[in-house]
Amino acid sequence: MSDILTKESVEKSINNRNFVEKLAKGKNFPLGFDEFRVNVCELANGEYNYNFKISVAFIYNNSSQISEEAVLRINYGSQMHLNKQIEYEYHSLDLLKNTGVTPVPIFFDDTKTILQKDYLVMEFVNGTQMSYSKDMKLAANVLSKIHSEKIPEKNHLIKPSNLISSMIDECKAMYDKYRNSEFFDANIDKKVSKLFEKCEILEKNEIENIGNSSKKTDSLDKAIDLDNKCMINTELNSSNFLVDGDLCFLVDWEKPILGEKEQDLGHFLAPTTTFWKTDVVLNKKEIDVFLRDYLTYLNNNTENNDELEVLKEKVNKYIILNCLRGLTWCAMAWVEYNSEDKAILNEFTYNKLKQYLDYSFLDQVLDICGLNDI
Repeated sequence: MSDILTKESVEKSINNRNFVEKLAKGKNFPLGFDEFRVNVCELANGEYNYNFKISVAFIYNNSSQISEEAVLRINYGSQMHLNKQIEYEYHSLDLLKNTGVTPVPIFFDDTKTILQKDYLVMEFVNGTQMSYSKDMKLAANVLSKIHSEKIPEKNHLIKPSNLISSMIDECKAMYDKYRNSEFFDANIDKKVSKLFEKCEILEKNEIENIGNSSKKTDSLDKAIDLDNKCMINTELNSSNFLVDGDLCFLVDWEKPILGEKEQDLGHFLAPTTTFWKTDVVLNKKEIDVFLRDYLTYLNNNTENNDELEVLKEKVNKYIILNCLRGLTWCAMAWVEYNSEDKAILNEFTYNKLKQYLDYSFLDQVLDICGLNDI
């Protein structure tokens, strides 16, 4: 599309002292450099962002040089319908900068004076996409560090008051775009409706238990107070975990909220997530092993079987909810991808959407959620 900035236009726009000084200030580098060099190369892009790797050399009069590699993330829209999407991402990453498992943000710019779009600059981390067969322990450790990071009481994060209801509302809004489109398929709708019915039962149980209980419980169907909430990523696709030897990082923070760790875990383990960048659907044993490892890391290498059973039950419910979320997003995205208004078109995503809306995959999801006999 015409408003997408090319590598050449980006390199031309940021190859100036104004941009380079912003980077130097963000990294606390000396500002008295005499020369600088900027190089840009493309990284993978998402549905609403283009990412570039930038390499900058700061050259000082005594011939000393500082080199920095960073990621330039240019924003074209917001899944969360935020007016300040890039600022939201910057502050989210800033809250996680001490975890050691997320990119450290350097600065953001929404003035549109250097580029015509809002953008974020963050530290570049090396790595390749995680493997579900080899790297699950690393992912468990990363998520335990993120979920245990203390978040200040005053923060910018979106805080759904009712997590289940907010997820269902989000799914209804996404699915309405499909239901009211020319691409609507009654057979797909029949299968997705089973997930809606099950999730609405979970929602009803939550509301009833909140009304009938005056004390805190460990049940999913109970509002969780602030002390039990943490920052969750909500988009834990395998491509967002970068592995470099024994190191692992979670790099995409487009949609974080303040919520329950089980929502993140349910999304990470759901078939609608694992199948996205791979052909993997995790079985029950693999899920159980991951949750045991995660809880062991979370509790500083202490095992607690009772806590593990509660975690499994809670995560299983979120797996069902995340299957609904994943499929309704795909239905919405299918409409967008067949629209001329879509700014960023990704061929991989287009082909994957067709797989997700295939009857056989939908039936597989219903089987995993125990809903195909309904």
